[in-house]
Amino acid sequence: MAARPPVPEGARPMDPLLLLLREQMSRKLSDVAGTMAATMEVLTATREIAGDVRGTEALRAAIEELGATRDDLLNQARTLEAFAPR
Repeated sequence: MAARPPVPEGARPMDPLLLLLREQMSRKLSDVAGTMAATMEVLTATREIAGDVRGTEALRAAIEELGATRDDLLNQARTLEAFAPR
């Protein structure tokens, strides 16, 4: 896990409700990313079974799009965690 930046001197502690919301958002982003990864596995298996037939290019594009979106969600979750005060 990445090191957290130091809290500036004189900074107010974060509201406990905001901390809870941040934690929940991070968890939800990670959960959705996990679901996307599972969907990518199903689409990849479907594409492999189908072979080189009409429509597999669309599956490839969908898999790539899901992968990019999943990576973005994971980055957002990491960012939330990285800047959470301890």
